[in-house]
Amino acid sequence: MHEVSLCESILRIIEKQAEKENFEKVLSLTLSVGHQSGASAESLLFAFPLVAKNTLAENAKLIIKETPGRDLKVSSMEVV
Repeated sequence: MHEVSLCESILRIIEKQAEKENFEKVLSLTLSVGHQSGASAESLLFAFPLVAKNTLAENAKLIIKETPGRDLKVSSMEVV
């Protein structure tokens, strides 16, 4: 399941953004996932809480917006 490594990459992006913007916690995260991206929304929803454990995104609500194409990107985050 490559979604675990995708979630790890997403968390690294979040951590870098947290350093830049000085936030401490992610409350929700919205991902745009293209139908042709090769990523499974169901697998991302399963893997993200496991990968996010003990990070600033622990317990964050993950919202998946399925889109056409190959995109896989963070669309938005709610942070504190």
